[in-house]
Amino acid sequence: MSTGIQSLFREDLVFFENVKSKEALFQSVGEKLLQKNLVNQGYIEAITERENKYPTGLDLGVVKAGSSNVAIPHTEVDYCNWKGIVIARLEEEVIFHNMIAPDKSIAVRYAFFILNNEKNSQTNILSHLMSFFTAEDKMSRLDSLKTGREIYQFVVS
Repeated sequence: MSTGIQSLFREDLVFFENVKSKEALFQSVGEKLLQKNLVNQGYIEAITERENKYPTGLDLGVVKAGSSNVAIPHTEVDYCNWKGIVIARLEEEVIFHNMIAPDKSIAVRYAFFILNNEKNSQTNILSHLMSFFTAEDKMSRLDSLKTGREIYQFVVS
C-alpha cells in the first residue's frame, strides 16, 4: 500500500473472531476497541445501526472467482478517538448485506473497520482499501497468512 496508509494499521489491531453474526462481530471488536480507548461508548450501537442502513459488504467474487468477501464497517467520527483500520478475520464467514445491491446477502470472511476521528478523510481510506481488495491475488495471499503479525506485515508492505 502507498505510504501514509501504513500508519493506519497497527499489529495489535488484527483480530481473529469466532462469531455467528455481524452483530456479534461488532460487539466483540467494539469491546476490544473500547478497552484500548480507540472508540467511545456509543460506538457499538452506532456501527450496528449504520451497517443496517448502509450495508458495507463487498462481493470480491466479481474481481476474482473464489475470493474471500470483505465488509468495511464504519460509523460517524463522533464515536472514534483514533484514525485507522482494524482488521478482523472471521473463523467462519458471517452474513452482511451487499454495499452495491443492499437486498443481497453475502458471506464475509474479513471485516476492515475504518475508525476515523477526522472529518473528510474517509474517502481516501476507502479508495486505498478498494485498491488493495481488487489487486491481483492480494486476497488469496491474505487467506494464506496464519498470524496477526503476518497479516499486519502483509498489509503494510
